Amino acid sequence: MRVFTDLNLNADTPLRIQPESGQWGPVDVQATRRKKRNRWMWVVAFVVVAALLFLFGSWVYGMIMNSGG
Repeated sequence: MRVFTDLNLNADTPLRIQPESGQWGPVDVQATRRKKRNRWMWVVAFVVVAALLFLFGSWVYGMIMNSGG
């Protein structure tokens, strides 16, 4: 049984997946705050695009129904 855990978090991962390590930690890895912000931005973008598609579809439907004369 091991007393201490292995602090090498990249032990079993291939080298092409491991982030480059700088003096104080990984280089070019997003912070948690930025990841959370990006997640919410994608949710908002999805809702906006869905609403625009719905409005466009209802506009086209209205155009088709009103032009039947």
